[in-house]
Order: sequence, then structure tokens, then C-alpha cells
Amino acid sequence: MAHKLRIAIDCRITSFEQGVGTAVIALAKAFSNSDATDQEYTFIVRESMLDCLAPYVYGPCKLKGIPESAFSAAKSAFRWIAPLRFIWHKYCDQVAYVPVSDGYVESQHFDLVHFVTQVAYLTELPSIYQPHDLQHLHYPQFFTKSDFAQRERLYQTFCQQASYVCVQTEWTRRDVIRQYGFAEEKVVVIPWGSVFESYENPTTDDIEAAIKKYQLPRYFFFFPAATWPHKNHEVILRAVQILQREDGAAPHVFFTGASTDYRPTLDKLAQDLGVSEQVHFLGFLTPGELQAIFRAATAMIYPSRFEGFGLPILEAFHARLPVLSSNATVLPEVGRNGALYFDPESPAELAVLMRAVLNKPELRQDLVEKGTLVLSQYGFSDTAAKFRTLYERTAALNPERHQLASESAAF
Repeated sequence: MAHKLRIAIDCRITSFEQGVGTAVIALAKAFSNSDATDQEYTFIVRESMLDCLAPYVYGPCKLKGIPESAFSAAKSAFRWIAPLRFIWHKYCDQVAYVPVSDGYVESQHFDLVHFVTQVAYLTELPSIYQPHDLQHLHYPQFFTKSDFAQRERLYQTFCQQASYVCVQTEWTRRDVIRQYGFAEEKVVVIPWGSVFESYENPTTDDIEAAIKKYQLPRYFFFFPAATWPHKNHEVILRAVQILQREDGAAPHVFFTGASTDYRPTLDKLAQDLGVSEQVHFLGFLTPGELQAIFRAATAMIYPSRFEGFGLPILEAFHARLPVLSSNATVLPEVGRNGALYFDPESPAELAVLMRAVLNKPELRQDLVEKGTLVLSQYGFSDTAAKFRTLYERTAALNPERHQLASESAAF
């Protein structure tokens, strides 16, 4: 019997409740529902995260929790194991800053390890690494000096180590090749789908409950994102002020997601612009509440200055919600003709689109229909299938390792 490829999917992040964490949930469910007979997948998480991923791991998938202390405790000792010593010195200038495997993936004789988030470590195993974006090189002002240096060191190290670097858009692929000088064949594109595929659709009662709980008006705009500077909440605030000044009234805007240290700056800006009553920060919501607000909103605004993919655009398409998006970086590639686009530095452009969407039901319906068609070209089942092919390609680059894993599995 042929040896199954054994893939470690390492996702030792601290939360599966937002962003890439929810995407990992959707990917786990897609692999669990696949009919794979020649591959098996082990999702490696922190022990504290086991309950978050467990409902989505079954079939050809397994789940392994690693103690919180293991990753750092083994670090200094494990780097001197012979197979890793060469890797460590080849890719690192400062030993203290680059994580090293705790030994688990090597001891289990996996064929390869897929770092599905930006969190990774040095390992002797063949690997696939996903640097979701290189924002720090485009907007260094949004990072401290040490954060910039650490991010650059880690990304370059793990990209160099990897057999393949995997990104979600062609724009990011070109950016990684240009910034780091990799051969074109090393950097591959595998788009993700809407994470809402993994959740039950909200019922009418769910939507009504969210409307009541958060006092949502009949018409409102919505932006789901943590308050990082590059997410560009301020352009929405300034567009609301323009509508208030020119039309005598302004729509309400609801923001969801974690508040960062930048939040007080946004609060002050809203106050200075005179739009505080129209602006509402709801904080972190459950997946059910978030879906309900997607369904209740008039349109989603996605004004980001920089993205590696922009999953909320697909989530909005899934919820049949019109999208007004920045035209920055990858977003037109992701949203295609399913969204209306504006310059992220132009509140006047955004205000024109907001007014049009509010006043033209036929425009909203046209965007919903186009967004639905765009969404049909994405899906996590397709994402999982493309990763399966990439795993085969990675193993083929390392036939000796694959043979060793096969012999080890026989004992």
C-alpha cells in the first residue's frame, strides 16, 4: 500500500475568533470534508486553542495541542541539534529572535509542515510558508523600529527556508518576488474563500436580535476590522462629515473588531469632525452576531490602504451585501467587478459612492448580483484541493524525506 503523505498544518496562533484564525477554521473544515485517501492532515495548535478547532477536525484530519511553554522552552536547546544547526546559521544573524522547532513535527516523521499563518519556526522538514503580506515594507511608519526589523527578519528567514512561499493573490506574489528576489516558480498563489462557508446562516430571529441589541437603524454602513492605522477608518469618518455638510444628514456607520492603541485617535477625529453620533464601535462580536450585521447592513465599506487578501469582501458577497472598496493593492483583484472602488485617500470619492448606494436600490441589487457571481469563483473546497496539489509538489522536491517518512510509518 502506498504511503500517505502526512502533512503538519501548524497554526499556533492565540485566537481563532478573527481574521486568519477564522480562515484556518474554514480550511480545517474543507480538509475534513475532502475525500482525500492519499493524504492526512494534523492541525497543530496551542493546547488552549483545542476547543476552538476541534468541531471542524475529523475525517482525514487530526488535531494536536502543544503545551504553551513547549515552544519557547525547547528553543535554545533544540537549535543545536545537528540537522537544524546549518539552517539556523544560514538564515539568521541574531539567534535570539528567530523561533526554532520544539521537535514535535520532526519526531512524528511528517513529510512536510505547512505554516498556514505567519507564525513559523526553523525546521529540518520541507515547509510551505504563507507571509500574508509585506505591509511593513510599504508602510514602515505603521511599525516600530523593532517590530519592522523583527518582521523583516522572520519573513525573509521563513521564506528562504520554505520549499514554496504561498500567497493569496497575484499582486502579493509579484510583490514578494520583487521585494525578496525569489525565483518565480517558488511563489505560488492559492486564494481562500469566504469563512462564512463554515458557519450556519443566521436566521431571521438572529438578525432581529442583533438589530435590537445594537440598536441598528434601517440604513447603515459597516466596516469589520481592528483599528489598525492601515485599515483607514478615518476616511470613512471624513466621508460621513462630507455627507452631513452637503446633504444635511449623515448615515450611521458601525465598526466591529478589536480596538487597538489607535482607537483614541479615531475617537478624537470623530469628535473634531462633528460625527461622533453617527459613528459606533461595537468591539468584538461572535461569528453569529457578525453574520447578522452583514445581513442587516446597507453596504460594507472596506477602505484599507493595504491588504494581503481582504476576506471581508468575500464574506460580504456571501451575505449578499453591497461592497464599497478601496482600490489599493489586492482589493480590485479580489472583488473584481463585484464592488465599487474609491481612492483610499479620497473621502470625497467615498462620499459619492455612499450617497449613490443609499439612494439607488437598483444599484445595491446590481452589486449583490455581481458579488454573488464573483464569489462563485472562490471556495475553501477549491483552496483545499489546490493545497493538496502543492503538498504533492513539495514532497516530490524531497523524495528522500518522503521515503524516510514512509519507512518510519511502517514501524
